[in-house]
Amino acid sequence: MDIPKYFISCDWGTSNFRLRVVKTDSLEIIKEIKTNQGIKVLYEQFAKQDQLNQTDFFYEYLNNQIKLLPSEHQKHLVISSGMVSSTIGLHELDYANIPFNIDGKNLITKNMKFDNQMNLLLISGVKDDNGVMRGEETQAIGLQEYLQVQPEAILLLPGTHSKHLEYSNNEFTELKSFMTGELFEIISQKSILSNSIKLEDQNHIAENSFLEGVKLGSEGKFSSSLFSIRANDLFGKSTKTENYFFLSGLLIGDELAYLKKETKKVFLAAPLPLSNLYKLALNHLLGSENYVTIEHEIIEKALLIGQKKILENYEE
Repeated sequence: MDIPKYFISCDWGTSNFRLRVVKTDSLEIIKEIKTNQGIKVLYEQFAKQDQLNQTDFFYEYLNNQIKLLPSEHQKHLVISSGMVSSTIGLHELDYANIPFNIDGKNLITKNMKFDNQMNLLLISGVKDDNGVMRGEETQAIGLQEYLQVQPEAILLLPGTHSKHLEYSNNEFTELKSFMTGELFEIISQKSILSNSIKLEDQNHIAENSFLEGVKLGSEGKFSSSLFSIRANDLFGKSTKTENYFFLSGLLIGDELAYLKKETKKVFLAAPLPLSNLYKLALNHLLGSENYVTIEHEIIEKALLIGQKKILENYEE
């Protein structure tokens, strides 16, 4: 496939949708569209109708969003990663296996062409015996150049389902998955503890409460420490905000606990405000000299870098 002057980057996740018109050589973003119409919401809408099949339903939404772009940029190649290639997405692709190479050559891709001349390159997710991911593999490929300063490294990609990827000799060799974000949402909003947890100040971190949670979580005391949140609220020993950060610390401490025994350099690629919490936890558990924080601007470009690499190595 010839490398185009521009491409349309589509990042279609479970909860959100994002299109970006990208100048290929510089990765300059010409135009961006964001919506909250992620794969999950759209699949629920698809299931309630019977006029279109699944591929056509998702294609129609994608095409309608592309029509909102400047007319001169509507016919570019669309490169899409994330949940779009899942069973509830536009078209299912099998998972590629770990290890996967930094150039994306052993990922599964599919070039789809539609009647209006839209050319869509779908990118698969990856799997091993213990986990799967869709979207993060493309981001990881885009971040690889920042990892290669080390012969071996561990890349942390926090989120609803946090991913930890081991990197060695130009390959991502192992995947660990953690339900940290989803568990936080369930416990803080839908459990008996929900009335004891509330974030009252978006700009303030209750650092002592958070680090106490990190300590207990990293010592394997996650479950046994949970009910103290309700007790401390009932007896006025902590505020709802302190409980919020204590629970966050418990979960993040539990996620990161194994890193205390690791000798590989750790690289953190987390969006704000998550990165602030993970940095506090890593400082506590590893010390600041044993991990590297990847800057937000680099993280924002990582998916584009990864999609460009996959495009450059795509073979029809």
